[in-house]
Amino acid sequence: MVRSIIRLRVIPGREQEFEETFCSRGVLALAHRVAGLRTGELLRPLRTGEPYVVIATWNSEADYQVWVNSPLRGQVNTAAPISEPVAPADLYEIVDRFHDRTA
Repeated sequence: MVRSIIRLRVIPGREQEFEETFCSRGVLALAHRVAGLRTGELLRPLRTGEPYVVIATWNSEADYQVWVNSPLRGQVNTAAPISEPVAPADLYEIVDRFHDRTA
């Protein structure tokens, strides 16, 4: 499995709009339908001015690339330019993990 980490800088003062737009468009659910997304999260920064982060787990790097190259992803990204990537996505192979099933 592969984990992608994307940092998004949001236009100051438009954070709530960004969150509502991201969620209402079902970006993560769309990635699940189009490609091999297994899990995904949009993370809000605790400190003002820091970037938002999208962390997603994919079946493979190839599945991630399917999403990156999907016309639907392009439509989601260009429909409302409220944010921009800080840098290209970072990709990691998962080596080990822990999940507390009681939490």
